[in-house]
Amino acid sequence: MLTNLLFIITGLIGLLTITLIYNNYESNKIMNFYIVLLIIIMSLRFFLNGLTYFVSDSSFKNIYFTYSNFSSVVIPLCYLYFKNLFANEKAFNTMELYHFIFPLSFSILGIILNTQSFPIPGLKLFLYAVFISFVVFYNVLSYRILKNNIWSKKGVVKVIMKQNKVINNWASFLLIALVLISIRLITALFIDLYYNQSMKGFNYQWISSCIWLLILIKILITPEILYGYNALNKKINENKKTDLVLNEIWKIAPNINLNNSQHSILKEKIDKNILIYIDHIEKLSFEYETFRDSKMTLTDFSNKLNIPKSHISYIFKYHSTISFSEYKKVIRIHDAIKHIELNYLKNNTLDSLSKKVGFTSYNPFFTSFKEISGVSPLEYYKMVKVEFNE
Repeated sequence: MLTNLLFIITGLIGLLTITLIYNNYESNKIMNFYIVLLIIIMSLRFFLNGLTYFVSDSSFKNIYFTYSNFSSVVIPLCYLYFKNLFANEKAFNTMELYHFIFPLSFSILGIILNTQSFPIPGLKLFLYAVFISFVVFYNVLSYRILKNNIWSKKGVVKVIMKQNKVINNWASFLLIALVLISIRLITALFIDLYYNQSMKGFNYQWISSCIWLLILIKILITPEILYGYNALNKKINENKKTDLVLNEIWKIAPNINLNNSQHSILKEKIDKNILIYIDHIEKLSFEYETFRDSKMTLTDFSNKLNIPKSHISYIFKYHSTISFSEYKKVIRIHDAIKHIELNYLKNNTLDSLSKKVGFTSYNPFFTSFKEISGVSPLEYYKMVKVEFNE
């Protein structure tokens, strides 16, 4: 009875999980059609299995036990989930239906053989070997697809690195769980074969239920998986108090209409993580060495950031009140102010300072300094000198 209650609880939690996933499905790249179908099948299987103890209707039990083996389709479903993880197309791909030919045919064959009084000698052993090969084949395929397409993914922007870490951990957790479930199934079928019973694989099913329950709990307690990392990160960005040094020049959520298709694509990639991009830009900028190169270009800057030039150009076009050329001047003046406050001019000239921070000569340095700070370099130095004397 306790085992059946476990099955029912697992099934109900699975159906609850599906409800929550459905509400955030479109924005959640971690979820696709295959994992949704997988959760539905496994949840219904455990729920109906649990009901067999409490329902006295023998026809209900017979139907369940006869057709339960059709749930073997979850084995290729797992592989297809991993294969389509982060795919742009979230709908079912009809070209992948061939993955279900074997498990469906195998299940139908099993139903036919169970109705025969005199099965062919050795046929069960042969079918058992074939089914093991099927399970191992898809487990290996899942491992290879994760190794080549998921675990090897890297990112430079912090939000992407964090997202990849979440996906790597989730994929590893799910693969290990599915391998354990496969081992349980293979063992249970071997017991059926050894005792010459119908090959249903029901032995030790409570183990699979516990493992599946852990998978569901993992989904429910991890917002990045349940709601999607991008959706969660967007909410964090909306409520996050910025500590940007140049907060006044950045437009975090500009109201813009884009007619350029390329910019529309960039908007989808960049806007939801704009605070992370800007933070990355500022951190490199205020190391100062980057802009001390008088020949620094947008291309050079994007290379140092390891962010595509198109992304940086988009940010300065739509998320900044100043151009990249003006931004260079702002950073260089900040650098100059820092040097003045560190008493650089005690032993050096203003002309030397202008070249040190990246200006080609004193005149553009003087103009930019006064424009940005409100006073000339010499006036600012005198103000700081008074503070030093005090």
